[in-house]
Amino acid sequence: MAPQAACVHEGGGVERRAAHHERERQRRQREAAGGSTEPAAEEATDVEAVSAADVLAGVEESGPNYALPTAREGQRERRERLRVDETAKQAGHTIVETGTHVEILGEQGLWWPATIAGREEDVDGRLVHEVEYDGYQGEQYWHMLDDEQWRRATAMPTPANGTNAAASTEGEESGG
Repeated sequence: MAPQAACVHEGGGVERRAAHHERERQRRQREAAGGSTEPAAEEATDVEAVSAADVLAGVEESGPNYALPTAREGQRERRERLRVDETAKQAGHTIVETGTHVEILGEQGLWWPATIAGREEDVDGRLVHEVEYDGYQGEQYWHMLDDEQWRRATAMPTPANGTNAAASTEGEESGG
């Protein structure tokens, strides 16, 4: 079995890197053949000069050109998750999938954007969700969503300012 790579390369940077490696390979071949290390005139026109600001803007726009591999869920963990989900479903508890973006109503009356990071069964048998609030990475909080006022965060453009907002519903998908 082949070893799994530490990260999978993808995106626009992969093609740029492959083209660079190809140019370097051709340069080394010319050098080994005793010829000039300068590219031929037709090759030189294929290369375009780009400022660092343009490159950084492109990376910022498209994101990084690598993605970390996701850990495979083991059979024991999968069976436990399915058992907890089925028990919660039979008891009528709220089940929200991991990775779902939600907003939770805080004590100040503000909606706090968050992501569901996990869920498990509490000591009293109720389902609790692990929540990571946006902007507070690394800090997890546990919520029983049946006891909270929350909503799924869906992108809905508002015509006034062009920003995205979530519809105010309680524990249901917003209609966006």
